[in-house]
Amino acid sequence: MSVDFRANDPATGREVVLTVPSADSIDSPKLLRRFYHEARAAGGLQHPNIVAIYDLGSDRGNPYIARELLQGEDLEQILEREKKAGVRSAQSAATMLGYIVQACRGLGYAHQRGIVHRHVRPSSIFVTRDGTVKLTHFVNARLQEASSPLSAGIMAGTTDYTYMSPEQIRGDRLGRSVDIWALGCTLYEILTYTTPFLDENVTATMFAIMSEEPDPISELRPDLPAELDAVLRRALKKDRSDRYQSMEELLADLEPVVRRMQAAGQVP
Repeated sequence: MSVDFRANDPATGREVVLTVPSADSIDSPKLLRRFYHEARAAGGLQHPNIVAIYDLGSDRGNPYIARELLQGEDLEQILEREKKAGVRSAQSAATMLGYIVQACRGLGYAHQRGIVHRHVRPSSIFVTRDGTVKLTHFVNARLQEASSPLSAGIMAGTTDYTYMSPEQIRGDRLGRSVDIWALGCTLYEILTYTTPFLDENVTATMFAIMSEEPDPISELRPDLPAELDAVLRRALKKDRSDRYQSMEELLADLEPVVRRMQAAGQVP
């Protein structure tokens, strides 16, 4: 849908990522609307854990988005590297959980301003070289009015069922609970190197999401605090009313555990 260039802003001298529509999308009104959507969704969010959008405009009829240049790697890349290296320690888990804490803060800020991300997963959580998390991939984000949840739709938010919540599969009206569920799936994945409901095919994965419980973290990672089981059980409740109702509520349970783990392993 788009092409990224590393560019320089002559007005400020800073390096940016300049995104322009691909040749296919420039002639498609639908794809062009999607091109602008991410910038409009994230553009009003000013938070240290959300990628910054600097400018959205058009030059001689050619639309562009200028955003913060990020240097580092996303959680998906970090996970793949650690899997290959066989890294599986409490200290490594504490570092990864610290990234999740930052992601929760960014998502909480977005939710407070009526934005539901709808594409939370390791690939949308970017870690810069100094360890700062930046939420990216707001292309599926939606504005939730204070008086009503988001529109329904099984495919709303993602075509990857791995991180899809039960209410998305049912086609219910959606809200911030979908981000809380997907964050829980991501949290499970960084600790176990596997997603909680992934099965051999789409139908089996959907059935698992709707009716099965993932293996407890305490069975897969006995080296980690047992409190993580309780956090994940609540984040992945099938009924969204039983789930955490906000990222702040989730953080109240998760952050103390992460701090103890980091202190024990002297993780910054």
